[in-house]
Amino acid sequence: SNANAALDGGGGSGGGESPMSLLAREGEKELQAALQKVQADMESQGCSREEIGSQLASVRESHAAYMRQQRQMLQEREEVYKEAIAEGLTPEAAKARVQACAQWQQQMQRLQAKHQAAMQKTHHEAEAAGVSPAEIKRRLEAQRRLQQAEAEAWQQKMRARQQAASEAAEKGQSAAEVEKAVKAVTRAQDAAWAEREAALLAAEGVARREAAEAARQLADASLSPEIRRILLARVRIGGLSARPDLNGREGVAKMWVVEKSRFAVLVDGQGAKAAEQLLLKAANLTVLQPAGGGGGGSGAAAEEEEPPPLE
Repeated sequence: SNANAALDGGGGSGGGESPMSLLAREGEKELQAALQKVQADMESQGCSREEIGSQLASVRESHAAYMRQQRQMLQEREEVYKEAIAEGLTPEAAKARVQACAQWQQQMQRLQAKHQAAMQKTHHEAEAAGVSPAEIKRRLEAQRRLQQAEAEAWQQKMRARQQAASEAAEKGQSAAEVEKAVKAVTRAQDAAWAEREAALLAAEGVARREAAEAARQLADASLSPEIRRILLARVRIGGLSARPDLNGREGVAKMWVVEKSRFAVLVDGQGAKAAEQLLLKAANLTVLQPAGGGGGGSGAAAEEEEPPPLE
């Protein structure tokens, strides 16, 4: 976009309009063009004034968020330029560092756009499949964890690439050797992420199958009301003699294991104690919060949050 021209120019180059002023001016020009197009399109479709006004307000809100991000990116690039000059680099070398920063930012923007699209897809597919609000929320949280892990892996890869390039350059290696070193690091980082991503996706697949089975059991009239009351409920453990350390701990009764006549309970982690899944009898479980989120048992029910709105 025209607004990105201000970012590509770096900072501190002196003379003329400042990058921040150019960004604001070009951003306003883009906004007005977008508003005119939306209004013209909606008027041609016979939309009401209220509908047009609502859509124009949405465009202004989205553009304001976009401009906040652009200003932050520009400020980061200007800081990179100033730091490079302070280190004694020439203006040309400082601008080269700014361009590297710009590429980093643009790649991160693409990653964020990919993540937002994935969140929307997860949300829409879950709704279309008719899964519960609680399961939609769980899937979105799992998606966020996956995305956070991917962003961290990407940042780690970028740092490793920069370090490999710097070390190769310090050794006086040729440009071809520097490129070879960077590619080797990139392959290693990509392989590490692929392995971790596969593990996370496999775990999510298991979680979805367990959730689907629990939902089926909740609707199974052949199971006793007591079993269905405990199923997917938040529970407190008590009365265990073999594992007294678990008494008083809390968790979720994820599934009724028919062949064992026990619940598969995911026990919360506590301090240094990691979360663990155990098979426990109904007699050793006190319901704190039923699956539907209502009150019950000896615990106060927490309101179930709706999945966060997606644009």
